[in-house]
Amino acid sequence: MHDTERTPLFPRYAMNPNLQIFLNRNTLYHRLPSNMDTRHEEEYKEYYDPPSFPIFSICRPRNRLILTLILGFLLIFILFLILFRGNEEDIRIYTKMEELSTSSETVKIQAQTLAISKSSLKSGMEKYLKSIDPKEPYPDDVNAVKPHHIRVIGAMGDSLTIGSRAQNILDDTRTQYPGNAYFTGMDAEVDGHLTIYNIFRVIAEETGNKLYGGSTGVGYGDNAGFDVAIGGMKSDDILRQAQVLVQKIRAVKEIDVEKDWKLVSLWIGTNDVGDLGYGDRPPIPVDQYKAYIEKGISYLKENLPRTIVTVIAMFPPQLLQEAHSIMTTGHRPDSEERQKQRDELSDGYRNASYKIQNEGKFNDKNFTVVVQPFATEYTDAYVDQQGHYNSAFYAVDLFHLSKLGHAILAKHYWQNLFEPVGEKTKKADLGDTSEHIFELDEVGYSEITVYHILFYSTTPLSKHLETVSNNSDSLQCLSRKNSGLRTSF
Repeated sequence: MHDTERTPLFPRYAMNPNLQIFLNRNTLYHRLPSNMDTRHEEEYKEYYDPPSFPIFSICRPRNRLILTLILGFLLIFILFLILFRGNEEDIRIYTKMEELSTSSETVKIQAQTLAISKSSLKSGMEKYLKSIDPKEPYPDDVNAVKPHHIRVIGAMGDSLTIGSRAQNILDDTRTQYPGNAYFTGMDAEVDGHLTIYNIFRVIAEETGNKLYGGSTGVGYGDNAGFDVAIGGMKSDDILRQAQVLVQKIRAVKEIDVEKDWKLVSLWIGTNDVGDLGYGDRPPIPVDQYKAYIEKGISYLKENLPRTIVTVIAMFPPQLLQEAHSIMTTGHRPDSEERQKQRDELSDGYRNASYKIQNEGKFNDKNFTVVVQPFATEYTDAYVDQQGHYNSAFYAVDLFHLSKLGHAILAKHYWQNLFEPVGEKTKKADLGDTSEHIFELDEVGYSEITVYHILFYSTTPLSKHLETVSNNSDSLQCLSRKNSGLRTSF
């Protein structure tokens, strides 16, 4: 065999005869070329061409089975990844859904509240609203301010003012509910929940004015509006709160700080009385309490002109701090000595507020301080219209106010705002939950009061003093009013 002869890779005897001829075509003994070469090349081309895998070969039965198995496993793997990831991301959502479904009856229970229809509210203010002259000049004296002149509403205090535990749904575990707070709350309108802000909001709507400062939602933050109260705080925090309030008000460009009249509520001291006798937390002394309040008010006077500060006088401890014991056991907690200490501290804080008001150092044409004593003689836990103790006024801890409690407070606070100093209600009928609030007459106040007598009567002041109850705050403030300073609102 010549060197040029190609040695096949497999025995020639196993080949097709025609294939043997094709493979030996280049040997010395190959026949002469003919047209058979072309036919053989086409017929046996696959033996010499590089191996390939045509796309159509996947349709062959064997390949189709393999492909089906591969795709099946791949699909199962992808589904597994999707399901695993979904469970990992949404496990909290699934848990919440399960909790809601298992406690659906509790979730559906809405917290009780007190509301008044807009039509009833407007009806009670009809004379007042009709008496408003749209061309009247905006007042530059606090004594001329009426409800429709108020443009800004704010509040300072502790957990009671920020609406702690005043939830919309029973068993809600969140803490602060400024949207339901008695003074600034505006989550619902007045026909859904009664608050001081909501009443002023109706007046603003009727007169085409804007009102700022309302609080909404849950928790601390921008949603709280101009309610800067913080839970657990005492009187030593009032200066800081005053600074925050001024900063917030000045940050709103639509508010003319120098011109717009503002109404700011202050209620502080409940935590001091509540802490009395517990651990190493002595209460703030009365004189120090007064000094702290004065520092906060001084800051407001210097930085927030045209402001009326309305101070809620301290309630007796039975209404809040001792309510849990009274409602569960029928009597006040602790020893008589401890009860006496709480009473004296509450009285001391209340008298300090009166002194701040009566001394008059914060009163001028652009600023004033007025104390609201509507529950200062309410020496019991909350009693309803039937004369029974009723926990609906309180949150679950029987100390903080419920949503209903905030609405009741707003109802009687509103009345105190328009009663003259010396004639203000001191033992409001908190059990009165009727859909009726203090009505306003043509000049913004109800009925003939000392306010009207002092401004519109020609009878000597000494004659009217005989008709006023003989107590320090009445006499001092009536004398102050005669010199031109405001006694109400």
